[in-house]
Amino acid sequence: MASARGVLGVQGGGGGGSGRFKRALLRNLIIGLRKGGVASREMGFRERKDAIKRAADAALASARGAAPCWSRSLAADVVAQQHRSSGTANSSGECCKAPPPSPRKMIVCKKILRRSLRRPRPGNATTSKKYGAGVVARAMLMRKRTSVLKEIVPGGKALDVCTLMAETLDYAVSLKAQVDVMQLLVRILQEQNAIALEKQ
Repeated sequence: MASARGVLGVQGGGGGGSGRFKRALLRNLIIGLRKGGVASREMGFRERKDAIKRAADAALASARGAAPCWSRSLAADVVAQQHRSSGTANSSGECCKAPPPSPRKMIVCKKILRRSLRRPRPGNATTSKKYGAGVVARAMLMRKRTSVLKEIVPGGKALDVCTLMAETLDYAVSLKAQVDVMQLLVRILQEQNAIALEKQ
């Protein structure tokens, strides 16, 4: 069990990478995998893969709680997948309406946007065209990256840029914890299989 403690980390606060969060994630994942029946030999590869993904998503959303928008959207997506035939679940975009950002956050975001679009005063028409093209290119790149993030982060389509940045960071940290927990499960299963083979 020492290896499990090493992977899950020391007990700490409620952050996405804390030991407490990872333990809750591990517990929820094991429960979800058991409920999903992924150990059944009658289950096909694709069916087992989908069941593992649903269990992992549900465990992540449950362990993180309803504070972030992505967690609520992910939970809604899991419910939608489970009840897709009945059509009773809402889409992730509908379940998550982000609260308006605080005035301080809006000021910081506006400063960042102004700084990214700022251009030095050119001395002639040639440099004016050059800097103008650079500003347009940066703005297009920023819009493209923002649209990609909105596709990746659950519920991201309903978020403004400032909230999206915070949600992306929280989601990335939580995903890293999920990877650590799933790697731990794989190692435990491999050790159990090795012990079983030695006993035969």
